[in-house]
Amino acid sequence: MSPISHLLILVFVFVFVFFSPLTVAVADQSNANNLKQESDANNEEQEFVRLDLIHRHHPEVVKRIDDEIKVDSVEDRIKDIRYHDQNRLRAISAHLNWTKVVENAEEKEKEVSGSNLSQTPIGLKTYPGADFGSGEFFVQLKVGTPPQTFTLIADTGSDLLWTKCRFRRCRGDCSHLSPMHKMRNKMRGRFRYALYANQSSSFSPIPCSSKQCIDDFPDLGGQPDCPTPNTPCSYTYSYTGGERASGIFANETVTVRLTNGKEKQLKDILFGCTEEVEVTDFMKGADGLIGLGSSIYSFVYKAAENNIGGGFSYCLADHHRNTTAISYFVFGTPSPKTFSATTSSPIGPPATTKLFTGGQYSCYYGVQLIGISVDDQILNIPRHVWNIKSGCGTILDTGTSLTMLTAPAHDAVIEAMAPKIAKFGRMEKQRNFELCFNDTEWNFGMSPKLGFHFEGGAVFEPPDRSYIVSASYQCSCIAITSLPFPSINILGNIIQQTYFWQFDLLKGSVTFAPSDCA
Repeated sequence: MSPISHLLILVFVFVFVFFSPLTVAVADQSNANNLKQESDANNEEQEFVRLDLIHRHHPEVVKRIDDEIKVDSVEDRIKDIRYHDQNRLRAISAHLNWTKVVENAEEKEKEVSGSNLSQTPIGLKTYPGADFGSGEFFVQLKVGTPPQTFTLIADTGSDLLWTKCRFRRCRGDCSHLSPMHKMRNKMRGRFRYALYANQSSSFSPIPCSSKQCIDDFPDLGGQPDCPTPNTPCSYTYSYTGGERASGIFANETVTVRLTNGKEKQLKDILFGCTEEVEVTDFMKGADGLIGLGSSIYSFVYKAAENNIGGGFSYCLADHHRNTTAISYFVFGTPSPKTFSATTSSPIGPPATTKLFTGGQYSCYYGVQLIGISVDDQILNIPRHVWNIKSGCGTILDTGTSLTMLTAPAHDAVIEAMAPKIAKFGRMEKQRNFELCFNDTEWNFGMSPKLGFHFEGGAVFEPPDRSYIVSASYQCSCIAITSLPFPSINILGNIIQQTYFWQFDLLKGSVTFAPSDCA
């Protein structure tokens, strides 16, 4: 063998010995990175918090409140919906400072139905959370360590998570307690089911001397009382019907279910330990309330701080025609593809528009509606009807059942739809529904198509079963009611049904797409 051949063999051996391990290491590292990325992607898809939403008319809720909700007939259900919507409207008006709108609306409602809704006074001072009386959806949530399960009203129009609660402020001789504390000790004994705060190792009262209590909590009904630096920071909510809920602020642990079937603990969640509740029958069936509003104190933001993501999504099943339907609420900001992995329902093409929170929208979720169409024809509605600066604007609200439009928009919709349903035979208006018709020869899919046009080009076209309801025997109505001008426009939960809605609080956007919400 020649010297050159020996040299080539040595070079080959050198390359093989020294570079092969490096190549293998690089390949292994590449594979590891790919696996990590795949794992991260899987985790990203799986680690979202999901809450089942149970409508107030669900048999389990009705049973829980001792069968006192009588919704056996369609008429009963519509009457109940109208009653709760009026309470919700009072609360929204109080938050957005347009109480005159409610007074006018209630007078109109009284003329139509002869009801005594207007006898309930509008509170002069309210705090976020003042509208739990309209509670449309309930969730079950585990609070404390060890966890206790509570049935709570889910409300996108308020901010605080609170339950009925028992908290003992002293050990042994309690004779030194103030009259207020003695009264609360007496009141808490009336709670049939409550969080036993002293038995929860994760319950941590927030002192009244803390910066949070002094600077931040007044917006949540925080009280200035501070007899000692370590006295718990207290709150009193004044509600729109004259009711009250009083207690103390604390940090607490909440256990939630993830979309992958596992559970996760969210620590240091702002929690209201409510020791005294003076309310009407609205709280029957509920142990408290979970605030899903847009402020930094709501459970939505606290969940985001626990690395779940800066937003939430929900999908509302058709509870109006199926009382046993279960809707759901997911914390996080999944893409439509990821969101569809959390449910068996197919997701249609998504559309996105801008989301507005805070400021003139208070704790509600605002969108910029710029027009409405009927059968693809844009209606002649003045632009200022959609302007929040004109006292109008538009919000998406799950706490309101029906869609409410300020008079110029409502009248334009009714005027455009009336000729298109005339062939079925127009009937007298029912319970403040302006446009009703004989439905004996009518089926879903035969109605004029309604479209809501948002800033940026997004168009929401709900199926007609989401804006036409059966009001009485052989009579269906366009389920859109009128509010005096100016007032906020409200897209309620019935018209939002069978769509998924994703709110990205970081990007300030809301995305929606058709879904069966199964």
